Amino acid sequence: IIAYEVAMISFIDDMPITTGSRKIDIIIPSVIVALLSCSPDVSFLSKFSIIGLLALALSFIVIVWQGLVENGLTGFQSTMNLWPRNLTDASSWFGVVVFGYGIVPFILNFHESMKTPKHIGLAMKMGLILVFFGYIIISSGVRMLFSPSHSFDGDVLQALPTNSWLALIVRLLMTFVVAMTAPLIVVPCGEMVEGKLGIGVGEVRKRIAVRVLLCVSCTGLAEYAPGFVHIVSFIGCFCVSIVGFVLPPLFCIQLTYNTRKESMAKMDFISCCDVGALAIGIISTALTSTMTFGEMRRSQQ
Repeated sequence: IIAYEVAMISFIDDMPITTGSRKIDIIIPSVIVALLSCSPDVSFLSKFSIIGLLALALSFIVIVWQGLVENGLTGFQSTMNLWPRNLTDASSWFGVVVFGYGIVPFILNFHESMKTPKHIGLAMKMGLILVFFGYIIISSGVRMLFSPSHSFDGDVLQALPTNSWLALIVRLLMTFVVAMTAPLIVVPCGEMVEGKLGIGVGEVRKRIAVRVLLCVSCTGLAEYAPGFVHIVSFIGCFCVSIVGFVLPPLFCIQLTYNTRKESMAKMDFISCCDVGALAIGIISTALTSTMTFGEMRRSQQ
């Protein structure tokens, strides 16, 4: 949630029309997120998915057009190296990629809003494949396109001029997409807190209070968070990596132990794979989290 709030702040900061105060600028989109998160059923947000995809497509069309105006096709004729320069850059790349593929918080809401929930596995598989090829084409293509004129240390929107009406439209569209997506994270987080506090489904006021307080807290923390890229890298390396690479093999080991206590003296191939996956997950999470946290602290100095 904090990452989404930081993203909206970064988009709004570069707009030519602001209130002059970051705290006031972030209030309006945060209020929209809080109101949408208080809805008893957020499945209606799925209707905005097509609008969000069109907004993202239009945003990248404008970005590519800007790159062609500035550099033409010169960037594609260069022999630049797109590999990370060091372990810190590789850790940042790892965090952004893991964050981008972190579908775990969304799955339950997607499952509930689908007409045929049994196809959730196929839908996720197809979606991730499309995202995989989209990331490769867009990220590498845009990077090479702007290589003669820009060296990116943050998000791609920094390549757009701040006084252009096209850039303003892109930033507004990106803010809209984030504001429509954030409730899909707020709702499951709020439901977990409600469950821990023993708040029932019928206690509407208490549920609204929890979700609003969650949004307010994250908005306050986002004000003091570093840039969007740094916070996304760290969250991807730490939080999403734990959920995606550490907990699944750990749960598999626990389930195997609970169901086959008497036959656990000798580990089978699957159990060995689970232990190996757990070890790799812990090492990669610890290493990349340490590197990105150090880079995040240096960026604030």
